[in-house]
Amino acid sequence: MNLYKFQTVNDYSMSALSELSLYFARTEQLNDPTENMFCLLDPNEHDKYSPDLSTLGNMGVLSMAFGEQSKVEESPFMWAHYGNELKGFCLMFDYKLFNESKGDSLVKVGPVKYVNFPRLLSGENLINEGSGLEDVAGVDFKKRNLERIYNTCFFYKPAEFQCEREYRFLSSNSGLKKYKPSALLSVIIGERMSDKDKDRLITNLNALGFTNNLKLAKTKENSFKIHITQF
Repeated sequence: MNLYKFQTVNDYSMSALSELSLYFARTEQLNDPTENMFCLLDPNEHDKYSPDLSTLGNMGVLSMAFGEQSKVEESPFMWAHYGNELKGFCLMFDYKLFNESKGDSLVKVGPVKYVNFPRLLSGENLINEGSGLEDVAGVDFKKRNLERIYNTCFFYKPAEFQCEREYRFLSSNSGLKKYKPSALLSVIIGERMSDKDKDRLITNLNALGFTNNLKLAKTKENSFKIHITQF
């Protein structure tokens, strides 16, 4: 499986690229205004299986696209909204190599589920002392509760966003995080990118020793698709 990160050429993206890093954003920096609105209702902080929720505000989220290669690379929606109207670029990663490079800070990874109505989770729906469960060696009920909360808070989005084909990486903290050079498979450059930005991007890639597998995304007359060719 491949992962895709569409970006605009700016100081932030170029600095991150030169450091072989991607930015894990805080939830308030994400484009969906409903992010993190639906967390845990009526938590029982005194229950011994109740996890610490104070860390949720410090989480970092990396949003990428995944799916059939042609559907992602040739998506007018993705290039219009995240590739700066074909003036930006797209990084394509090998999922396994990218995932291996993220280290211990990751707490959950997986595809976003698109739903028509929010998934609500209340304290009484979690594993709690009133459930009548006995402690089992090797089973962490508090951790299981936390995983359910992560799902509710970070891995459901409105159905209107399903064109994004989003795959998320959830980290215990925000900021830049490095990836293995071998994880980066190709770079796709939008045809409307300015010569100045193009020179800046290619200079950056050359400094990294990444000179192969550059592609060009462009429009074609009488077609709704974005067409990918060699750069």
